[in-house]
Amino acid sequence: MLAASHNPRPASLPSRPQISFSLVIANKLHPAILLTSIALLAIFIPFATSLDIAPPDSIDIINNNNNNNNRDGLKMHTSEPRTLETLVESVDCRTDEINLTLDVKPREHASDTATTINCQSWIELSIPEDVNTTVEIPFVTPNQFPDNGPPSLLMTINGQYSGDGGVQMDTGSTGITIGKGTWLEWFNGDWSEAVKYERGWKFLSSSKKLYSGHWVPTTLIFHGRAADGTRIDLLKAVVPVLVFDTYYICPKFTNDQGSVCAAPTSQQTGNITGLYMGVGFGREQDGMVMCTPDKNPLLNVYEVNGQNVAGPNNPNKYHLGYIVRANSLIWGLTSANVNRFRWMSLQKQPNATDYRDWAMATLQVSINDGKFRNGSILADTGIPQMYLSSPDVPKPIPPYYKINLKIPDVQGSLGGYVVTAKRVGKNATADSSMLGTAPTYVGATNTAGIVSGPGGGIYERVFVNTGSRFWNGFEAAFDAVGGHWGVMQLSSATSKLS
Repeated sequence: MLAASHNPRPASLPSRPQISFSLVIANKLHPAILLTSIALLAIFIPFATSLDIAPPDSIDIINNNNNNNNRDGLKMHTSEPRTLETLVESVDCRTDEINLTLDVKPREHASDTATTINCQSWIELSIPEDVNTTVEIPFVTPNQFPDNGPPSLLMTINGQYSGDGGVQMDTGSTGITIGKGTWLEWFNGDWSEAVKYERGWKFLSSSKKLYSGHWVPTTLIFHGRAADGTRIDLLKAVVPVLVFDTYYICPKFTNDQGSVCAAPTSQQTGNITGLYMGVGFGREQDGMVMCTPDKNPLLNVYEVNGQNVAGPNNPNKYHLGYIVRANSLIWGLTSANVNRFRWMSLQKQPNATDYRDWAMATLQVSINDGKFRNGSILADTGIPQMYLSSPDVPKPIPPYYKINLKIPDVQGSLGGYVVTAKRVGKNATADSSMLGTAPTYVGATNTAGIVSGPGGGIYERVFVNTGSRFWNGFEAAFDAVGGHWGVMQLSSATSKLS
């Protein structure tokens, strides 16, 4: 996010049924046996079977935003146990294949037992071929993002083009936030009309910024460019945008304060300027209680490429969701654009009344080779640094420490990498085991003991905001209908560790 927000409640792994498989590996020394084993493995892997299980939830294909949705299933990828004659040093849980390129170690004692490696299963979305409404929206600043800041999109807001610099897009928050001065001077706003709408707010916990204003229903247009450089309309949506006339620095904000900070250290009012767009999910916690899916521009689209996708009996079928990449945003999931992703289930937000209202994705994180703890992950486009919260953060912060990230769990069936945080005096930097994904630095908070968050909860928070350089190594996708988050590791993002 443009000002990072941490998750204020303990995250747990999805409560839906999860399927695991095991690779059972024994080891012997003789080379002939090794070669035979590899040959058998080459025959065996193609015939590895998947369990035929009913999915925990089926996937809705949104057809014209009506309630007569088609139903489509999920496919769970698992494998039956495999017994080999060699001890393999590592297994890639993301490929269902055993890595035989590493060293093979002989059994040292006759009594040595087989090694069991458990890999978390993953989900494949299966979307019908006739669901094909999709569009790619290029970023204005492909050379800026992911390394040095958020991407921007060409947009028209309330009938006024925002300019060739575009509007910054942030996955760390939800909803468009516009200063009153920007609204009046640039976007043809009418303040006497704005104040008729609901008073609202948005709080960003890392920066302690509280925006207070009114949620004003607004029409948005996402643009691309034709070959001759002229603007073309790609998506149209209608959402409430937060037009704020008051801005606080509020270190002790709690949600019961609402739109007014009880003890601000700084405050501005009047014709404040500012503009950015949040398209993240699961952001209601931690001070964004009003940032529900109805505020997300990408979840409230009514026109795509000039074709209406709303209303009864509309032939333009689409699956509601989007993919974030290093150089563009893809709206609308299809069988073609999801086939390389591996997916995890998301939990519903507590007390959710909107079918699109899903909680954050989960991961497990270990610090300095300690225990892996369940937590939440925010793959943020808005900032180049990483934010880490855990009761295992070293105190005091040492010159360097390791942060091992596994998505969604210790087996890393969707993805994972290791960040090494470094600090020399006031100079903080970081390295990563995956090329390109090292954040500029790591801001860490030890949450051991009792920690109170913006919602008034008490918890030992485990949370990772990856920072924007995550997108040098991965693409990620959000299925807003069925509640899934998909990850695809880029082939160009190779490991630097042996």
